[in-house]
Amino acid sequence: MRETLESSIKETIKEIYGINIEGFTVEKPKEESLGDLSTNVAFLVAKELKINPKDVAQELAKKLSNKKMLAKASGGFINFTFSENFWREEFEKLLKEREKYFVEDIGKGESVQIEFVSANPTGPLHLGHGRGAVVGDVLANLLETYGYRVVREYYINDAGYQVYLLGLSVFCRYMELFGQEDAELKQVYEREGYKGSYIKKLAEDVKAFYGDALLKEERQKAIERLRDYAVKRLLEEIRDDLELLNIKFDVWYSERSLYEEGKVEQVINLLRERGYTYEKDQALWFRSTDFGDDKDRVLIRSDGTYTYFASDVAYHWEKYKRGFARVINVWGADHHGYLPRLKGALSALGVPQNWLHVQFVQMVRLFSAGQEVRMSKRTGEFVTLRELVEEVGSDAVRFTFLTKRSDTPLDFDIDLLKKKSSENPVFYVQYMHARIRGVFREVLSRFGIDADKEELNKFVYNLREEQELKLVKKAVSLKDSIKEAALRWLPHIITYELIDLAKDFHNYYNHYRVIVEDREVMLSRLALFKGIETSVKFALKLMKVSAPERM
Repeated sequence: MRETLESSIKETIKEIYGINIEGFTVEKPKEESLGDLSTNVAFLVAKELKINPKDVAQELAKKLSNKKMLAKASGGFINFTFSENFWREEFEKLLKEREKYFVEDIGKGESVQIEFVSANPTGPLHLGHGRGAVVGDVLANLLETYGYRVVREYYINDAGYQVYLLGLSVFCRYMELFGQEDAELKQVYEREGYKGSYIKKLAEDVKAFYGDALLKEERQKAIERLRDYAVKRLLEEIRDDLELLNIKFDVWYSERSLYEEGKVEQVINLLRERGYTYEKDQALWFRSTDFGDDKDRVLIRSDGTYTYFASDVAYHWEKYKRGFARVINVWGADHHGYLPRLKGALSALGVPQNWLHVQFVQMVRLFSAGQEVRMSKRTGEFVTLRELVEEVGSDAVRFTFLTKRSDTPLDFDIDLLKKKSSENPVFYVQYMHARIRGVFREVLSRFGIDADKEELNKFVYNLREEQELKLVKKAVSLKDSIKEAALRWLPHIITYELIDLAKDFHNYYNHYRVIVEDREVMLSRLALFKGIETSVKFALKLMKVSAPERM
């Protein structure tokens, strides 16, 4: 609807004023009483032509009104109210086409890579990783639905100092099991190492497998062996944890492979050739300030080792060479300052500015019994993603992580998600689907009417109650909301709409009976429920949240 209306607005402005206008909004007004959609386009036309926006709004409203839609000026805004028949016709299409009603081929097979999670394989996944995982996964689902060819990728940070510290940490705990210690290594471990109980468990497994053999090896060789072992084990755990949320990746890309295949060196040589590097204090620097960064950045340290920035540039250059039309990275909010230098390096390499997009994901705070939970029952450091999924289930975790924009902080209340009431948004939405399925079972049992097979679309025009038409609008409007979520990369929009629909549905269910003596009325209400069920089930499928038959 929005897309059709935007086209009509542009054509009308061209016809009346002879100008092209872009950048105006068409969205739901804050108050439902104002109409179905609203636009600010009159202000943009008025600014361009230096005339009164109220006059523009009135003229456009008069021209845009037709049998299916009333346009009304309100100050400088134009509010649109679609006719009841328009909504019924769209609802009939929804009933006929089912899930196909929501799907469009916008992407035309364009290739998009979404890189998300990419947590260092140095410990278990925490809640922040989980939120980024769900956001990235649903973005991928949305883009695939709209015709994009999507590759889900996990970048494994298996090179550099952090994974060296992982190996060192396991080695120090391994030595402890034999009553030994290395003073120099222990000092590093105490200062920078990983202290979690999972490190101790890895050390115990190493002892069971190797015995004391690693104590006889040269220290650095033993640490490297344990680094590789620990990375492998922790990656296996990360895969398992993500599978609990029904998340799988197409590609697991190793940072170490960039070094082994000489790709980091190649990209630095390219930057050198193009004049974007210089040497200072025995280090090699990238001229990041040429691209808006606050300072230049080191590529190769004075001791000859590469920085993480160097390998990140190589990784993204390698992505570009793989031919992706665009790349979306889902990053933690603490990486905000990292983006300018990376985009600057890619610009220096000739990559278009709009090729790389980043969705930032804010922190998650966990609450139980009204208190913020900081300590893990199992590890003593933090609550892991696995613990959370085991506590409340995958559906609750996925849905809750999408209840707010990803770039705003999120509070996760465990107790609320265990309630079977309207306070629990996941239960509230799923219960809507379960209630509908319960009604369908009952009419099949009592009257032999199979709502899944019956041609109910012709009964849509019998829907007369105000609350019925409201539900019709919301089920149909979900199409625009899902499309907006896909095109703007904002999956939380779907969750908002589902919660809103559930509120009106449960209100209707509690005040109107579906199974009534008047067969025409019963069939029209079954049609209403079938359309709602189709919309809800499709939206939940995109979120990989189940649509239960019974609750």
